Amino acid sequence: MTKLMSKLGLSLSAMLLILLGSMSASADQIKSQISKSVPVKVVSAHYTDYAKAVRISGLLENKSEQSLGFKVPGLVRKVYVDEGQFVKKGQLLAVLDLEEINAEVDKAKSVLANAQRNLARFESLQGRNALSIDQLQSAQTRMDVAKSDLTVAQFNRRHAVIKAPAAGRILNRALEPNELVQAGQSVFVFAAKKSGWVLRTGIIDKDIVRTQLGDNAELYFDAYPNQQFAATVSEVAARADSSTQTFEIELRLSATNKNLLAGFVGHGRVYPARKENLVLLPLTALLRANGKQAEVYVLDADNQAHLRLIDVAFIEGSRMAIRSGISEGERIVIQGAPYLSAGRSVAVQ
Repeated sequence: MTKLMSKLGLSLSAMLLILLGSMSASADQIKSQISKSVPVKVVSAHYTDYAKAVRISGLLENKSEQSLGFKVPGLVRKVYVDEGQFVKKGQLLAVLDLEEINAEVDKAKSVLANAQRNLARFESLQGRNALSIDQLQSAQTRMDVAKSDLTVAQFNRRHAVIKAPAAGRILNRALEPNELVQAGQSVFVFAAKKSGWVLRTGIIDKDIVRTQLGDNAELYFDAYPNQQFAATVSEVAARADSSTQTFEIELRLSATNKNLLAGFVGHGRVYPARKENLVLLPLTALLRANGKQAEVYVLDADNQAHLRLIDVAFIEGSRMAIRSGISEGERIVIQGAPYLSAGRSVAVQ
């Protein structure tokens, strides 16, 4: 050190003066930095009616699906439609071989004609006191039974064909020509066009109490990620599902779309009509949080920061909703808060 000082031509006292001057300059710089105002960004607090959206996901379904089948057993003669095909109301879908069914109708007609002839003959004999009342009533009963048998046979013939009950789409076909089918066997699954599309999903108890019939929703489907579909809540369960412990709700799409298919995966948000008066702030304003309590910095009229305890209703995305603790119009620090201390002056940018 001495050799260095002699080379520089400095005495010990001169070196000390230089060091003391440097330290003094650094202290002055620190004081100057402390006295400077911290640059921050703020927003004004405004209360507004708002409700946290309920996030949902589920499968798209037809509102109404029907299983169609034949009234009577028999052999399938012809099938006129394929799976996925759109049909009109009354359009023929399939028909049975009618040979046996027509024979039943003809038999019922013959029995009825014979019963009518017998009744007419008995009535003529009864007028001559050659026939008892019991015999006449029995003849009348046989004719009534024959009429009923004919009605049944004709009804079965009418339902030996399947027609579309409304305009819609064949979702499933489970029969082929020459196949033997049983009475009531489901051979088509049909969805009426007018019934529309619905998405059913389950939500938790905290969300079901905020959801009601008529709430608006927006849906997206993986098949159409850039297209938004408007919907409304059309059904709300009154009890939880025993297996999932969630409450089922149904969302009905507002518009029909031929390009949608049952089974599409959908997701979106339900916007409850029940709202609360809240202040929405970015999460960057948050300093510390403990449950529903949190701290933010509020500026007074002299641009001095004051720590404030607030009541947080919920956090949604990059925002938090404040229920109380802030007055209307107060300025909240949203950038620069971690560098502040109570009473510190700030420079609002």
